[in-house]
Amino acid sequence: MKTPLLLALLLLPLVLCAQSLNDEYMFPGDEAWEDPTYEILSSPEYSMGGMLGSATVDGVIYSQVRFMPELAIWKLGLGLDIDLLLDGEGKIRREGWDNWADILRKIFYIRFADRTDSLYFKIGSIPDYTLGHGLVFDDYSNMLRYPKVKNIGGYLGLNTSSYGFSFEVYTHDISKNEIIAGRASLQPLRGSKLPLLRKLKVGVNLGADRNPYGKYPDSDKDGYPDVYDKFPNDSRYWLDTDGDNTPDDIDFDLNGNGIMDHPDLNPYVNIAFPGIAELYPDYPFDTAVYPDSANQYLDPTPMLVYSLEYDLPLLEKSNIKLSNYAELAVIDGYGKGLIFPGFSLRWLIFDTKLELRNFGSRFLPAYFNNLYDEQRCEVVDHSAVSENGRRIYSLTTKDTMLDGIKASIGWFGYLKVNIANFAYLKCAYQDLFGDEGIPGKSLWAKLTFMPEKFPRLREASLYYAQTDVAKLDLKYPRNTNSRVTGRIVYGYNDYYNLICRYAEIYTDLNGDGKIRGSEETVETITFGVEFQF
Repeated sequence: MKTPLLLALLLLPLVLCAQSLNDEYMFPGDEAWEDPTYEILSSPEYSMGGMLGSATVDGVIYSQVRFMPELAIWKLGLGLDIDLLLDGEGKIRREGWDNWADILRKIFYIRFADRTDSLYFKIGSIPDYTLGHGLVFDDYSNMLRYPKVKNIGGYLGLNTSSYGFSFEVYTHDISKNEIIAGRASLQPLRGSKLPLLRKLKVGVNLGADRNPYGKYPDSDKDGYPDVYDKFPNDSRYWLDTDGDNTPDDIDFDLNGNGIMDHPDLNPYVNIAFPGIAELYPDYPFDTAVYPDSANQYLDPTPMLVYSLEYDLPLLEKSNIKLSNYAELAVIDGYGKGLIFPGFSLRWLIFDTKLELRNFGSRFLPAYFNNLYDEQRCEVVDHSAVSENGRRIYSLTTKDTMLDGIKASIGWFGYLKVNIANFAYLKCAYQDLFGDEGIPGKSLWAKLTFMPEKFPRLREASLYYAQTDVAKLDLKYPRNTNSRVTGRIVYGYNDYYNLICRYAEIYTDLNGDGKIRGSEETVETITFGVEFQF
């Protein structure tokens, strides 16, 4: 990258304004449309924020310099996230600065208006996205692998006065458009004089993953993802059993022991030396040849989930609000799920929900959840169960787990309570019953302290989730269906904050059902100084 361009990017934040990097995730049961409203500004507002500290990416610790500027005028807002990672030698981590597409990904967001306006949009990082009552999309984030993977997502919406019609479209990344969604709703009886039904809202929601294998790039388009393609930029080759940088297809010693393989076990030997076995019948060919194998994926099967819903306010007073709702969802080609009845109540310091959930076989609620970007596709290495340590690589997608899900029925409950103006506690629990082995139990908990009660504390929160399991394992709370996040912001003065972020997600590499050691724990730790002026 040329020096003038780098300097321009470094100086750009000085004329823009700061925004706080919001990496919080929506909590199950929270209202889907509790988005901030923005003041209409007659003149530009500028500020500048950033952070100095360290970050761990792929197990490597980097010094971090981050600029987080924001510019706001009228209904428009622009936020950038310019992140420089320096290694121990003071060199900038080149990944993420390779081309103009990478530079565009320094845009944290561009927004126009908010979801209450007649027309609105947002482009960039979207930490939580929910459709309806969560049977399709629930707290989906295009930032799960951030900052290693920076998606530029977006949504565009319209609200009209004609029967309350509104619609919205969404994509997790505008350059790929793999994970997409949409919704439309209206109030069909809005013009009637019926006391309750005129407030009835009905809607339809749609979510899809056009390429579940999209988590793993395939640079040479040969159908073998880069994650196990040993030659990711050459579509002619993909395997290298002995790791000698010679493709298996043109290697006459696949296991690298210095002995030529027997032609019956390695066809290339006969190609390179035609008839060698007959010419040299006494030659001690290697017969212990167990080459690696990899499955090819050329035609991904898209996943489609859609739903119908309604919302009906029953009681609306200054200090109490009671509503009834329902949602019917279908995973195309698999199963159906129903929420009916559902009730929500806001009263004094309490915010509660209670739902009866009835799910058919091969149906998983919130198929697109906040772990989906990790769960949508996983690499399977069958070395542990193959003969002679032979490595057999393949991919498995999230839909494979649907075949093992049986019909179930049960309850979902949500509670948010203000604890003496000291902290907010949110808890949500789902318990579905049916045949043994149903992954119908989920638990979410989040504790957020109110900063005004603690001198100089700007923010403190702790979040834990364990979702879609047959049995909640609180003795061993770390598993592939769980995540932990924490965030503390301490105000050093009016302009500087000390900040710490922590997140854990887990992957079971050896398939033993337990998370052991750092290799199976994906940690993101950030310490630093956040500044605003």
